[in-house]
Amino acid sequence: MRKILLLLLFYNINIMNAQENRFWCNTTNIMNKALEENITYKENRKKIQENNKHWIDQKNQKTIITIPIVVHVIHRNTHVNIGSGTNISDDQIEDAIRILNEDYSKSNSEFPNPPRTTFLNQASNPELEFCLASVDPDGNPTNGITRTSSSKNNFDPDTEADDMKKNNTGGRDGWDPSKYLNIWVCDLATTSGGGMVLGYAYLPGLPWWWEWRDGLVVDFQWFGSIGAAQASDGRTATHEIGHYLGLEHTFCESQSGGCCDQDNGNVNDTPPTDGVYWYGVNNSTPSPTSSSYNSCNDMNYGFNSDSPDMHENYMSYASDTWMFTNSQANVMQATLNGYRLSLKNSISSGTNVNCGDITMNNYISLNTIDIHPNPNNGIILINSLENIESISVSTVAGSQVLLKNQIKNNQIDLGHLNNGVYVITINTNNQTYTKKIILKK
Repeated sequence: MRKILLLLLFYNINIMNAQENRFWCNTTNIMNKALEENITYKENRKKIQENNKHWIDQKNQKTIITIPIVVHVIHRNTHVNIGSGTNISDDQIEDAIRILNEDYSKSNSEFPNPPRTTFLNQASNPELEFCLASVDPDGNPTNGITRTSSSKNNFDPDTEADDMKKNNTGGRDGWDPSKYLNIWVCDLATTSGGGMVLGYAYLPGLPWWWEWRDGLVVDFQWFGSIGAAQASDGRTATHEIGHYLGLEHTFCESQSGGCCDQDNGNVNDTPPTDGVYWYGVNNSTPSPTSSSYNSCNDMNYGFNSDSPDMHENYMSYASDTWMFTNSQANVMQATLNGYRLSLKNSISSGTNVNCGDITMNNYISLNTIDIHPNPNNGIILINSLENIESISVSTVAGSQVLLKNQIKNNQIDLGHLNNGVYVITINTNNQTYTKKIILKK
């Protein structure tokens, strides 16, 4: 009986540890190591935060910024066929980009009626768009996806955190990080402590000799929400891009517990929490879906009132995230208008993307063509003073999902498509119009 009890205890401990580590981001670990190894990185981080504060204090207006990305799929050499195992499909990549564009434009399905309205006034639109690059560093056409067959089955986040980023360590060299956001998708091994790492990214400021490390790493089972990532909500990349653009976690980094307000980096509107925020605080009850759960007294940290924990924030580890705050959106915009300005300007300097410009208004006016409503519930009305020759609808990654040469009653039906951001292209007898539309059924 004693052996059985010990076995059950061992089993339960393993289950609890696995659950606690399920939503683990490795950013804190790689950042701590990098900052200890290099004083220049630490100085750069301080300077970036000061510059961001200056940009924010000037009350600069946010503008829609398009970020060109390249997805490097590092797959096992036994997964030759696209869509097989670690060699994820183009559809899965497009799905991941769809989720990014929704989350970073406040057009995700939780809006305009989120699960709870406690922080609705703090929920902000970062006004960022992510598109696969259509021109590679050598000026050649590309679909923005590279695929590398590797003899490595997986990569250990503790000891091989950057190996997928180099040809000579079983991965793929990244593209110029000043012009592209590199995303490496691979199989991340279970850590020595038994935890599951889903992704990570360095915060801005890597010294020039470490710039090859810049970008995201995401486990292939957590990039998107279809295919190999069916168990995922697809928001690991949303979280990691937050780090890439200067955001830190909203919770205390120590698992030992204790309240703190993680406001490094000019974020002042995320309430303090007690310890690492997983499903509850340190895996306690009630779950973070509780509308009243409050682990700390916010007024002890300079807030005017005491509010529940913000489990819906993308930079937490909770399971139901759906928002960024106003301060977080300001920090990301400040980073793109400062440290990552070359990335922001890369579109105009030749790094083309295979998606049109973005317009997120309720009504789009295109000179002689009107498209409405936007967002839409599946039915789009098109009024034109010109003769329409064809209408096509594509995903943000460039895959065509609808083509019509004629329309009836000035409308097209997108009801068969999944919710998301799409590109509509209208060819008339005079010219071609391309705009973004949001499908939200």
